[in-house]
Amino acid sequence: MKLSALLSIAWLVAVAPSVSATPGHGNKHHVVHEKRHAQHPSWKRHVAPPAADQVLPMKIGLKQRGLEHMDRYLLEVADPTSPRFGQHWTAQKVAATFAPDAAAVDQTLQWLADAGIDGARVRLSAGRNWVEFNATVREAEALLNTKYHMYKHTSGAVRTACEAYGVPAHVRRHVDFVMPTVQLDGMRTAKRSLQVMDPAAIQHAAGAAFLDLSPDDLTICDQLMTIGCMRALYGFPAGTTAQAGNQLGIAEWSDYLYLPDLDIFFSNWTSPPIPAGVRPEFISIDGGKIANATVAEAPFVFESAVDFQTAYSIIYPQGTRLYQIGDGVNVDDAGTFNIFLDALDASYCTYGGGDDPSVDPAYPDPQPGGYQGPKQCGGAPLSNVISFSYSQVEAELPVSYQRRQCNEWGKLALLGVSVIHSSGDAGVANRHNAGVPNSCLDEKGSIKTNGTRFSPGFPATCPYLTAVGATQVNDDVNEGEIAASYLSSANPLLNFYSGGGFSNIFRQPPWQVPVVSSYLSDHDPGYGPNVFNRTGRAYPDVAAIGKNAPVVMVGNVWSAYGTSVSAPLFASVVTLLNEQRLAARKKPLGFLNPILYQHPEIFNDITSGGNPGCGTQGFTAVDGWDPVTGLGTPNWNKMAQPYNTINSSTYSSSTTSSTTLNNNTRKGITCLLFPLIY
Repeated sequence: MKLSALLSIAWLVAVAPSVSATPGHGNKHHVVHEKRHAQHPSWKRHVAPPAADQVLPMKIGLKQRGLEHMDRYLLEVADPTSPRFGQHWTAQKVAATFAPDAAAVDQTLQWLADAGIDGARVRLSAGRNWVEFNATVREAEALLNTKYHMYKHTSGAVRTACEAYGVPAHVRRHVDFVMPTVQLDGMRTAKRSLQVMDPAAIQHAAGAAFLDLSPDDLTICDQLMTIGCMRALYGFPAGTTAQAGNQLGIAEWSDYLYLPDLDIFFSNWTSPPIPAGVRPEFISIDGGKIANATVAEAPFVFESAVDFQTAYSIIYPQGTRLYQIGDGVNVDDAGTFNIFLDALDASYCTYGGGDDPSVDPAYPDPQPGGYQGPKQCGGAPLSNVISFSYSQVEAELPVSYQRRQCNEWGKLALLGVSVIHSSGDAGVANRHNAGVPNSCLDEKGSIKTNGTRFSPGFPATCPYLTAVGATQVNDDVNEGEIAASYLSSANPLLNFYSGGGFSNIFRQPPWQVPVVSSYLSDHDPGYGPNVFNRTGRAYPDVAAIGKNAPVVMVGNVWSAYGTSVSAPLFASVVTLLNEQRLAARKKPLGFLNPILYQHPEIFNDITSGGNPGCGTQGFTAVDGWDPVTGLGTPNWNKMAQPYNTINSSTYSSSTTSSTTLNNNTRKGITCLLFPLIY
């Protein structure tokens, strides 16, 4: 799974009400609303404060109503035993259900007026959930009972922020957070290059014996997991239909689909062969573009190549939909998910607790070559299934930021969208933007290279999407799977283990509690609460093959691994299931997890392998659910029956809305290891 630039923001926590904590003007009516849990080592505070008359663009996010009922709402439409199963919500119902109440707006505006903020400066969003105004540092300090400082990053970037801030006690229940306050944004990672690949693995896989392989050859599945191997392993059929509106949606940031590679892959690695010229529906979001010759290098086309080539080989003649997000300047290495959510849901663009100017790209983009149009708010078509494989470190994002974004994934689930996400490639650890191979947490929950606390990844930790771990075949497809792993002798950054663990932010959802409780009681890993959070959202939910998948990049055939292979594979299987349901005039499945946990028998249980990290052996794959491979891998023959017969309403579908390389340019197969991309 591709690790987007990790945002170097210390873990922020909302604290219990207190009237004394903020280092500001001593307003006795204020309570502490948010404080920085720990200072990130890359940021240093200046001695000199900001100028008192420096103007800050202040934003107050108002809390939405009803979010505490999200689990119940989802179970009503996603639990197959519910009489409302499959009755997905409309966008209008979602907006009306979660809109802030009038008191939140009125009391917040009155607070600003009482503090002397001229009403002519105050702007209220159309959704009445976002209050914006400009204020000087002096005004902001008085308003929030705080003290602002200047912070400098090791890269040279400078930010104005505070250590903590307060709001009036009677307003606190209406406010999600205020910014700029405790947020500090992170720096982009360095450009990737082919040097990150393991030379020993490349040499091993580049033999001439692979040049004339058939996609249906089952004797090579331990070396190359072709479409024939996948079908033999999981039992799913070749695609034969293309139901209207059922294109598989795939989201890409800072990675680009190089179209000529599709035709090479189609003619060599699909069965039956897909005709040349088949292309995804292209949805450009905030300046997103298709790859051209100047960016067609393996490091910059890998994710898109794996996603679309894997998907097409499984679901064709059904189509795909490419959501290309960001202009390649603002979102070259540091893409965030919110600009995608903005494009899917216009109300999120102005939701207080959605976009964060210290984290998210802004448009128009003033940088040279940046997208000059306005940020896209709504209008992008929804897909029944959306897959993406980009991740961030849970410990480095503000808690409030993650909660709001997770709630937005929950809203998509209410709309009937199955969101599929890869679980990560570093086992119980996480790869940090400093480039350390085994980045974990210390006792305070901050990133530390020699930390011993497990470091979960976001958004896999969000309970409202389906996280997919990775498996591999060792010898033969008939001998089953084990948890995927790769140990590099050349570079520890290339080590690969199926990501899994427990969130430190999100609680365990009710559909998951029984199986996770059984795992912890029957297979206690023996770690204390200082290592992982037993009550947190556990992941992955499921798994799929994540090693040795063929992929064509810039005319060469490679063998790819990572949960970047697993996620689109599983998403494609779900798309095939929806094809059958739509043909039977049933609705698409929508949010999957309640069904998955009620029907563990429809998976191939994986009981071998593990995901070490943080100086430990991590977790181990065992009977039943485990935090390495989840419930297991799809078993089509068992899966199709319950998924097609579960109670749901009938559905009337409706239609929604290059240069070709010579196939002889195929130069052989090399083994691709991109540990920063999964």
